[in-house]
Amino acid sequence: MTIQVNDYTIYYEQICQADSAVRPVLVFLHDSWGCAEMWGDFPDKISRLFHLNAFVFDRRGYGKSSPFAIKRDEFYLHHEADELIKILDICKIQDVIIYGHSDGATIALIAAALYPQRVKGLVLEGAHSFIENSGKAAVRATRERAKTTGLLASLEKYHGNKTEELFRLWHETWLSDYFAHWTIVPLLKQITCPVLAFQGEYDEFGTAGQLNVLKKEITTHVTVAEIPDASHTPRKEAEKTTMYLISRWFESTFHF
Repeated sequence: MTIQVNDYTIYYEQICQADSAVRPVLVFLHDSWGCAEMWGDFPDKISRLFHLNAFVFDRRGYGKSSPFAIKRDEFYLHHEADELIKILDICKIQDVIIYGHSDGATIALIAAALYPQRVKGLVLEGAHSFIENSGKAAVRATRERAKTTGLLASLEKYHGNKTEELFRLWHETWLSDYFAHWTIVPLLKQITCPVLAFQGEYDEFGTAGQLNVLKKEITTHVTVAEIPDASHTPRKEAEKTTMYLISRWFESTFHF
């Protein structure tokens, strides 16, 4: 299904598990190469586990949504957080628990800081709050690897003719001069909801410092974990461990 947002369209999917309109809705925010289809059956598993309705969508420029339009700047993830709230308003979704991966996790953090009345919980997989040299090195390595592998071809299945642009914007942004000192750490103190943040112990795009800063700066209850034998996508690379972690956190945090 699609909705109209100003002059562009957003593709979305809904998963219905609960009749109650009082419970928050699970919202899934994909990463810089992702889209609704690339989540696979993961949103359905999580929504059934918690018996919550879910909302999964392609951010603008990804999947089946309209192409990019705005020029990237250091505040592009803030713009994405604002767009998220706009989309939720159109769909008449009030309270949410956000599951975000990578860039999607960063957008979730910003949304929770700027719209605390709307966000009731965060599940963050591989979130970024500041720039690290090791992460930039991983971006460079991935950019070079894409020149000699089938990476872009594999993404075309999901993004079609938007693939080259979204990949270019990803590496150009993270390696740009305007993004060299990017950080959202000052925003973290504004977050008022409970947080679960985790990443793989071998995540090439972020060190344990990304988890540590969340634990240090967010003043509400924060649970952090490094997932053994996983890198940037532990929900796939260590599914059983990740699902157990999420399940235990949810059961101890929410009592609907």
